[in-house]
Amino acid sequence: MRKSLIAAMLAAALVLPAWSAPKAVGRAVPPHRTLANGLEVIVVENHAVPLATVCVAFRGGASAQSPANAGLFHLYEHMLFDGNEKYPTQASFMAALNRLGVANWNGGTGSESINYYISLPSEKLAEGVEFWSWAVKKPVFDAAKLEREKEVVINEIRGYHTDPDQIAENALESRIFTKAPWRKNVDGPEENVKGATIAQLEAMRAAYYIPRNTALLIGGDVDPAKAFAIAEKFFGDWRGGDAPAIGAEPQGPLPEGVALAYPDEDYYKGVAQAQFRWRGPDVLRQTKDTYTSDVFLFLLSSPVGRFKADLMKAGPGLYDPEYISFNYPTARDGGNYQFAALLAAKDAAKDGNILDRAEALRRLLKEEFALIAKDPAAYFGADELDKAKAKLIDQNLLSEEVARSFVTGSLTFWWSVATTDYFFGYEDNCHKVSWADISDLIGRYLADAPSASLVRMKAEDYGADPAAADREKALGYAEVGADNAFWWQTK
Repeated sequence: MRKSLIAAMLAAALVLPAWSAPKAVGRAVPPHRTLANGLEVIVVENHAVPLATVCVAFRGGASAQSPANAGLFHLYEHMLFDGNEKYPTQASFMAALNRLGVANWNGGTGSESINYYISLPSEKLAEGVEFWSWAVKKPVFDAAKLEREKEVVINEIRGYHTDPDQIAENALESRIFTKAPWRKNVDGPEENVKGATIAQLEAMRAAYYIPRNTALLIGGDVDPAKAFAIAEKFFGDWRGGDAPAIGAEPQGPLPEGVALAYPDEDYYKGVAQAQFRWRGPDVLRQTKDTYTSDVFLFLLSSPVGRFKADLMKAGPGLYDPEYISFNYPTARDGGNYQFAALLAAKDAAKDGNILDRAEALRRLLKEEFALIAKDPAAYFGADELDKAKAKLIDQNLLSEEVARSFVTGSLTFWWSVATTDYFFGYEDNCHKVSWADISDLIGRYLADAPSASLVRMKAEDYGADPAAADREKALGYAEVGADNAFWWQTK
């Protein structure tokens, strides 16, 4: 019942800078209304199949956490499936789903959002909206059910905390977001979940599960006017306070000197992964930079483009251009650029120490960024900017093709992380990105900014290099693993 999403939260009341256009080039913006109680309702009409999706999304998740309640948004997600005033048991809850003919349903807690959805025959749209209205407006928290769900959640997070990918991600983020690392980890420590109380869940409900922090997203074979009337009927009487200030104090800049080595028992033999991070823009604080970042990343992404070709030519034994990536997950709080590449690592005596090679790659990236910033049009080719914009916009529009995935994926994400205005103005603002914007972005965020690194390699291969310990010390690398990766282990 849990799925991962990407990003971080600020106050829902924040607004975009005035420069942002409200509508996108060529886009038919879905009907969008805000009820008197503050609930946003968005309807995506698509009559391809006689199905409708009803999704309820909340701003929250990891980025709304404190050290004391980290992990409880995930627990709350589980409890919402356990019953409410109309469907008081999990059995009656599931029976209602079956009676409605629900074809697909799920819930998820991520870094910056929580959502629940069902897909059902479109003729039963009203019943589907009513179903979620009871779940989110009138949940019932029972002590016995809470203890049972604690065990379920603890077993889930134990799995996450032994997952090598989670260990690598948390090892970096707990050290680069030192101001509030708990806002980057949904799971939290087991002790928080074990000690959770009904009073804590009720306080969370009153603060976050309220209309001014919620969107009702309806998509599929629906009539917008009828959908808005149904939303008003079942959600119009919902009451709550002001939208919470989520992540109001921004994460700081990346600290200097974060360099980590992760000997991973389960990693691929013969290769190592080098990851680098830089602090990036937060979507509601440096809005224009987020559009520029997305266009820039598309310029870098071509497997036959100059960026990857230069790295493959000069890099210290890079494995393959297909395994070179540069990403910017848009975030309200704690935005960061993420580079990753695989290095061939069969023989340290022949190929060189893996940490030295990672540092050589980091220096090469800095040089490449400086070269791009000097004249990006010459570096990529003058026509490539328009091509990158076209690819980016096509990808964005493609996400709208299937109503269910658009409503529960792209639209939920952008409403939660940015705003609907940001998303529906996306194409217009990407069109505005210039070569000068890209050069300026690189200069401020990448070329001379601090970066953090993590080298991940099969433990057996890492230990086979007799110089590993000496190079760790000389280069300032620290070893990480399951016992010191997470923020509550690094106090």
